[in-house]
This record gives sequence, structure tokens and C-alpha cells, in this order.
Amino acid sequence: MASLEDRLKRRLLLGVLLVGIVLAVAVRTQVNRQQRELLDYQLEQVARAMLLSDLQDLQAWDDDPALHLDMQIWDRAGNRLYRSSAQIELGADTSPGFSILPSGPQADAVMLRVFTLKSPERTIQVMHSRELRKALTRDAEFEVLVPTLLAMLIVAILVGTSIKKGLEPIRELDQELSRRDAASLEPISLAHAPAELARVVRTLNRLLQQLDASMQAHKRFIANAAHELRTPITALRLEVDNLAHGQDPAQVREAAVRLKMGVHRAQRLLQQMLTLARLEGHTNPQPWIAVDLVLLAQASMMDLSPLGSRRGIEFAFETSGSTMVQGDPSELRLLLDNLLGNALKFSPNNATVDLSIREQEEGVILLLRDRGPGIAQVLRERVFLPFVRTNPAIEGSGLGLTIALEVVQNHGATLLLEDPPDGPGLLVRVFFPLRVSDRPGNDKNQA
Repeated sequence: MASLEDRLKRRLLLGVLLVGIVLAVAVRTQVNRQQRELLDYQLEQVARAMLLSDLQDLQAWDDDPALHLDMQIWDRAGNRLYRSSAQIELGADTSPGFSILPSGPQADAVMLRVFTLKSPERTIQVMHSRELRKALTRDAEFEVLVPTLLAMLIVAILVGTSIKKGLEPIRELDQELSRRDAASLEPISLAHAPAELARVVRTLNRLLQQLDASMQAHKRFIANAAHELRTPITALRLEVDNLAHGQDPAQVREAAVRLKMGVHRAQRLLQQMLTLARLEGHTNPQPWIAVDLVLLAQASMMDLSPLGSRRGIEFAFETSGSTMVQGDPSELRLLLDNLLGNALKFSPNNATVDLSIREQEEGVILLLRDRGPGIAQVLRERVFLPFVRTNPAIEGSGLGLTIALEVVQNHGATLLLEDPPDGPGLLVRVFFPLRVSDRPGNDKNQA
């Protein structure tokens, strides 16, 4: 594959060559025309000068080599008064003006460019050899074309040098990137980068910064996951040991129940970790469609109602206006399951969980209020981090709000934790704007 430098050089040097050819042709044409006009003008002016000149002055014309011409002069009776060369055998009957004639009837006659001027007293014939005219024209072309071609050569050299110098920052960027590995994510610095490449470097540095932040987050996630899994796995191992060495059937049954519950908790934790990893990596994104939040909320409450019924917790649901939003139904259902599940988990027995979904002028708003202990103001940012729990005594993985926040951000919405206007608990506010950015491929799906 040809490099950018080679392609630019080929194209620009080809352009310089084409310009040189066009310029050379134009210069040659112009020089030919001007040289022809100049020599014809010389013939005409010499003829007019000889019309009234004394024939005794012709010796001065013969001795001047710069004239490059021959001449014949005839009187009114057709007698030749003067001839500059014995090889000229033109008659006096040439037509006035310019003409092309042989120098004579001899075999080695040359072609002449003749200007004839007639008056009542004299006939003047002034002429150039065509070969002489061509030689003079070639000399004039050479004098003009050589500097022109040298100038084009200098331009070609400057083009090649300028391209090489101009692409030097790209080579520096390539060398800088080639020295790095997957762990080298510090910003790139190019001291003399042009404005166009500087924008690319800024974009690349921003991408490296985001990649570094993502890798650090994944490292923290893996470390936290390893820490969180250590406890349930240890508990499972102990229960397996108790089950293997148990003698009393009642103790064996209790160990089996505890083992089953531990497996369920570990399975739940792993499932949430995989869900969070999928949301953070945006793997297998689905095109957005119109989704009714009310239908999703009703389905989620129906699935969670048995858990609430065991503790006497009821749902109070209110809706108004259009509750349609653009999004991924599976992710939005995941959002509602986590928010409602958290509300049930932290609500006291025999309490009520209030859910409201309403249309507003700018979009759709979801309000969820429980009667639990709430979340202190200083902890409301930390609770969105993975494995952060406000109350370790309550069973959970600390991933519910993290997953909810990922879904909200993926949909261009906002999630806020607030104090209820009255009484204890926590108010969760999720706002879906009317216009959000679709995922790649969504336009095609909707079309």
C-alpha cells in the first residue's frame, strides 16, 4: 500500500509536470508568433528604409551581420540596381507584400520569406532564409524555455521537500504510538503539530482518557467482584462441608437449605455482575422502539408482588397522559425491576410503595417513593458505585442502583435521589426527555 507521502508526491509532481508541459507549449507558441512578427517587421522596415535611401549607403547594410537578410533593388525599367548575394535569382515581378519563394531555379535553391515593396521609382525585395528564421526562433525558444523549465524543476523540488516536511508530524505520531502498548494510555504530546493534526491528537487523547477511565473502572469492578464473591463462596464451601459430614438428618436438611440459599445469592450476584458488564460495554445493543412505561411497570409489580405480600407491602400506582418513551424494552424493564426491588427491600413491613408515571411538557417523569430509612445526602453519589451498600445488614449486592443508572444514562435520561416532601423514605426521580439520541441502526429500524 502506497504511503500518503508517495501519493501526494506523485499527484502533485504529475500536476507540476502537466503545468510545465502546458506552459512550455504556450511559451513556444508565443515565442514563435512574436519571432515571426518581429522578423517580418524587420523585413518591412528595411524595405521602407531602402525605398528612398541612396544606393551608396548599402555597403553599410552589407557589413552589418545583425540584419540576417538579403536584398534586391530594381528600377522602374526592371533593371537590377543592387543584389546582396549572387545566389539570389529572384525576378522583379514578385507580388507586393509577403510571400514564400525559392531563391532561384538552381537545384540547391533555398526557400525565402520575401517582402516586396513597390514604388513608381523602385521595387525593393527584402528576404530571409526560412532556415535562418527557424534557427533564430529556436534560439529564442531556448532562451525562454530553459529558465522556465529550471523554474518548474525548482518548484518540483520544493513540492517534494514541503510534502516531506509537512508530513513529519504524522511520522512523529506514528513513532509515538508504535512505542506504546496496551498499558500506555497517557496523553500524546506533539510539539509542532499543525492545527489539523492537533485536533486529531486532542480527539485521540480524549479517547485515551476515556479508555483509561474505563479500564480503571473495570479493574476496580473486578477487584470488588473478587472481594464480594469471596464471602458467598466461602460460605458455600462451609455448607458443603457440613452437608458432607453431617450425621443428624435435621442438621443435614438445614445445611441443604442454607446451601440452596447461598447458591441462589451467588447466582443472583453473578447475574447482576454480568448484567452490569453488558450495560457498561454496550454489548448487543438493540434498536430503540416506542415503549409504554406503564405496561412495563405493571408487569414488574406483578412479578414482585409476592415478595411484597409476604411482608404486607403494597404498591400504589398512578399514571396520567402519554407514557410512551423511545428505548430498549428489556433494559427499561431491568430499570423498573431494580428500582421497585430496592423499594421493597428497604421498606418496613406493612408499608406502601408509591409509583407515579406522568406525562410532562418536556417528556415523561417516573417518581418512586418508599417509606424506608432513606439515603443520607453525603452517600447519594457513592451509592451508584458498584458494591456500595448503605445498610450491610440488609441482604444485597450493591449493584441495583448501579445497573439502574447505566440504563438511565444509556437512554439519555436522568436519575435523582431526593427526600420525600413529607415523612421518611426515599424519592427516586427518573426523567425521560422527549428527544433523545437513538442508538446506531435505530433510524433504519424505525424506517
